[in-house]
Amino acid sequence: MVGAMSTPDIASFDPFAGPPQLHGARRFGVRPGTELIHPLAVSGERPLRFEVAGLPDGLTVDGDGIVRGVAPAGPGEHALVVTATNALGAIVEPVTLCLGDTLALTPPMGWNSWNVYGATVSAEVVLAVAQAMVDTGMRDLGYSYINIDDFWHASARSADGRPLTNPETFPGGIAPVAERVHQLGLKLGIYSDAAELTCGGCFGSLGHEQVDAAAYAEWGVDLLKYDYCHAPVGRDAAIERYGAMGRALAEADRSIVFSVCEWGLRQPWRWAADLGGSLWRTTPDIFDSYSWLPLGVRGLAARNVKLNRYARPGHWNDPDMLLVGNRGRGRSTGELRLPKGPRPKVWSFRGISDVQAHSHMTLWAMMAAPLLTSHDLASTGEFDRRLLTNPEILAINQDELGVQARKVSPRFRPWVLAKPLADGSLAVSITNMGRRTRRVSLPLGEVGWAGDAEVRDVWRMRDVGRLDRLDVELAPFASVAYVCRQTD
Repeated sequence: MVGAMSTPDIASFDPFAGPPQLHGARRFGVRPGTELIHPLAVSGERPLRFEVAGLPDGLTVDGDGIVRGVAPAGPGEHALVVTATNALGAIVEPVTLCLGDTLALTPPMGWNSWNVYGATVSAEVVLAVAQAMVDTGMRDLGYSYINIDDFWHASARSADGRPLTNPETFPGGIAPVAERVHQLGLKLGIYSDAAELTCGGCFGSLGHEQVDAAAYAEWGVDLLKYDYCHAPVGRDAAIERYGAMGRALAEADRSIVFSVCEWGLRQPWRWAADLGGSLWRTTPDIFDSYSWLPLGVRGLAARNVKLNRYARPGHWNDPDMLLVGNRGRGRSTGELRLPKGPRPKVWSFRGISDVQAHSHMTLWAMMAAPLLTSHDLASTGEFDRRLLTNPEILAINQDELGVQARKVSPRFRPWVLAKPLADGSLAVSITNMGRRTRRVSLPLGEVGWAGDAEVRDVWRMRDVGRLDRLDVELAPFASVAYVCRQTD
């Protein structure tokens, strides 16, 4: 047997120990002539020293490994060589800076305020989470976005139509929050809606697309999540409204990733990329449940996994945020309420188990989904920390080839996902989606691998050996993940 699991066995990784290792995106995009803030995700004992050869004029790397400055005005690719050194060793790794209109060349990784904070989000919360992302080492593993969801708004726009922030929760506006987030080597996201109102009843962007996009650029925003509450049902109307904001963002003097959030009801995977979308929701909102219903982990995964052919660098299927760390405490994900009126509670969710969270992270990583946590990072428990900071599962998600795993297993069997990687290796996961222990014997030929492979257990971070099949016993809801490499 390759591995038998009753509870997840996950290696611990310390981002602040050992020789340097490069993580995160090996290819990153920015629009020509706009500001670039890109953290070179390097773990290792401190202090670390950074050098980047090949940086074009206008860009520098600081002492924390953050590439900063204004990108060149012309499109094209720049081959860079990153050298990172500490007392225990050095690495020399190639990365590529891509100048053009395609952003998010790997799935965005970061944090979103919605699940646990909801309407209580504030500048104080956002800046505390940003600092925690640095202090926990998550930035050094590739997490870079700090996204403010709904409820940052004032009660109304200014007299000239410009967006204003809540004077109590964001007293200085968004710009100083963005400035501090950028100082930490991170990026800031914001939220709006393609209607007159947001989902929470704040002012939306319909009819204000140009002024809002210009304001976001002026503030230093790096991502826009654009929702679709209070908007028409039809696809043509959605395309028109998302197109208006997509054009406005393209005309703004900033590289702003466009996240299309209409819950997959109008097949945005067929049209969102043409409107400038870098990612699009394929599902309704996630709740803290492992259910097959279209609000739980399994239900959302079942919708998303079928769309693998639409994912590619710069354009990602998004099955919604991660539940890891919520533990049933999410203000927005812990309770299901009716959408209108006094909104009485319909159901409370206890949260997903350790085993289910492990499979949740496995499936999202294999599906090249955006990895956006949505909990209080400072209170992350040890098990959840290991889930979120395993560099090998993150490397599968961030692989520059940009392929979403395909499901190769028959119906009613444990899910087998196979994901080709840029170096010629193959990531394979097996997930028991049911309540009974299952034994699986998987010849590697069934996932498209010819002959034997050197197999590495991703979650345990150790080599298994030379194999021609994977034999596993999986507890209910459990997963394993491997990388298969060519033998010598």
